[in-house]
Amino acid sequence: MSCKSVHKVINGKLTNSEQLKNNLDLFEGKVIEMHLKEYKHQRSNEQNRYYWGVIVKSWQEILKQEWGEYRSLNEVHEFLKQNLNYEEKICELTGEVLTLSKSTTKNDTKQQEEYHERCRQLAFENFQIMIQLPNEQTNLL
Repeated sequence: MSCKSVHKVINGKLTNSEQLKNNLDLFEGKVIEMHLKEYKHQRSNEQNRYYWGVIVKSWQEILKQEWGEYRSLNEVHEFLKQNLNYEEKICELTGEVLTLSKSTTKNDTKQQEEYHERCRQLAFENFQIMIQLPNEQTNLL
């Protein structure tokens, strides 16, 4: 069993400690493990619609026009993640640096907007194509 709740800390105290106490009551007599981390809003549905409806579709068209390659939306998404949303790991045996794409589903709103900006910049820097900003769009998915 697990419980997840969000609490605000003010002057070193939880503002809704009663909710936490109720959650702890569910584990009476058990040894538990607690993890505390700063809460961040996950990427928004609006950001997700903009990403798939504008950025990924724009990149699909860029790859088709510039490289003559048709890629599905999922393939374009993987291409963008591999090039712009990745982490580097070092193989301890060989010292080789491995690049692993990261899922965008765990991005908070700020991280997602930073990723969107990298997608727009790559299109402009490599192909001089400007991908429209969210407030410039009228027809999102």
